[in-house]
Amino acid sequence: MLSNKFCRIGILAGMGPRSTAPFIESVLDECERQYGAKNDIDFPHMIIYSLPTPFHPKEPIIKEDMVKSLQIGIRSLTEANCDFIAVPCNVVHQFYEDMTKMTNIPILNIIQETINAIGVQSSKVGLIGTRSTVENQLYQPYLHNNNKDIYWTEHIQCQVDQLIYDVKQNREMEELIQQWKNIEMELVENGVTDVVCVCTDLYFCGSYTSLNFFDSSKILAKSLVERYLAFK
Repeated sequence: MLSNKFCRIGILAGMGPRSTAPFIESVLDECERQYGAKNDIDFPHMIIYSLPTPFHPKEPIIKEDMVKSLQIGIRSLTEANCDFIAVPCNVVHQFYEDMTKMTNIPILNIIQETINAIGVQSSKVGLIGTRSTVENQLYQPYLHNNNKDIYWTEHIQCQVDQLIYDVKQNREMEELIQQWKNIEMELVENGVTDVVCVCTDLYFCGSYTSLNFFDSSKILAKSLVERYLAFK
């Protein structure tokens, strides 16, 4: 049996499946940056649950099915006696209150962590995420409160939907980058200076942009390590 003398981080990942490894890499990078982790023993204990969910970027989410799926992952991490849980997926945070009722373990909120990181300086932002995240207004009220002018069009959203779909279909990276550059071009032409990326499947876009890029996945990784250090 594992000792209770160390902090266990629970990560409910797999949403989508190809976003898990980049998120873990971001966590490890933050360990190196925040407290100089170098050797194997320096890194935290992490219990990673890759959860298949009933999500399709071009179809509506059925709440009952999604909540049932989330219960499986939350229950497993609870039974593993994690000290806190991170969920690197924005769209399921529309069910954040449901998730918190499934366990007595604290769950980091990717939306609040991202909003806190963006700050309140006035700017025009492009909101890039799944249709469900955007249509359920998970970020817009907070961005408006932080003096952000949001640029969004149906044309942009259709391109983003297709890009997320193609990521999940494991298309060639060169093709995915070109799709992103087409989206970026429209943002730039309409005066956008900042991108708020609220889909963890689009982790790679930040490496191919001239815009200020706020990646919710990397922001959550940073917050996770900060929380871990508070436990030590």
